[in-house]
Amino acid sequence: MISPASFWPTALGIGFLVAGLCTYRRELVAESSAQRRFIVLGPVFVAASLAAFAGEHFTAARSLVPLVPKWLPARLFIAYFVGVAHLAAALSLVARRCIRWSAFFLAVMFALFVLLLHFPGALRHPHLRIAWIVSARETTFSLGALSLFATAIRSRSPNVARRVAGVARVWTGMVLIFFGIENILYPQFSPGVPDTMPTASWIPLPHVLAYLTGVLLIAFGIAMLARKYAVSGGASAGLLMLLLTLALYVPQFFLAGNVADRVNAINFIFDTLLFSGTMLLVTKLLQAASELLSF
Repeated sequence: MISPASFWPTALGIGFLVAGLCTYRRELVAESSAQRRFIVLGPVFVAASLAAFAGEHFTAARSLVPLVPKWLPARLFIAYFVGVAHLAAALSLVARRCIRWSAFFLAVMFALFVLLLHFPGALRHPHLRIAWIVSARETTFSLGALSLFATAIRSRSPNVARRVAGVARVWTGMVLIFFGIENILYPQFSPGVPDTMPTASWIPLPHVLAYLTGVLLIAFGIAMLARKYAVSGGASAGLLMLLLTLALYVPQFFLAGNVADRVNAINFIFDTLLFSGTMLLVTKLLQAASELLSF
């Protein structure tokens, strides 16, 4: 029997991914280069990931309640509400309606996760590397959503778009370098977005893969900081995360022997895909900002 805990996140994630590919197909065809076509997929990857996480919130809300700060009321309601917010944002991105509003509030939501949950946890336990990793990751997600908002308003507020682009470029460049160093220092853990999960035993040459991933992330981060190569660096980082998702974490889902392992694989798939999409959102804004400067 299929467990709802793995079925609904998977079904929603795949469903929104397919729907997004359909709604963005004109841009995919119209773009002049492979890199620009790939960058178009940023909102699609983000929408699919948010939809999958919405499924997790709907099927496992009670297990998420301990993550909600104790001083907040109606903690179970908040767990469900976050799921609804994820799904609403995903629907907005796929339907291409009210994107400015959904992107702005998505940025606020991820910022609240950092301010209320992850950063205080990092301050309480500064020796835990995962606390700082998650804080950096969620802040990057927030800046990715803010980049989408800035892209949507660039015609009316070009100065805002340029400022957000500058902040997002520097931040994501530093985060890529940080993640690259983490991959090199801790090669025993799953490559890509750093974590504490050991690399699966079926993956060949896991340490070599981790070192290679780390070196590439550092190179892409430096490229983003250099500005001249920021678009190529951001797109390459997004592509690397997509390849890791397809080559490592999707197979892990099919190899999982129980529900808990499948749910864990789902988290890895859509966390990494969300980071890929976030990099593409930032890169799209950098493209738009450079075009504004050319006029």
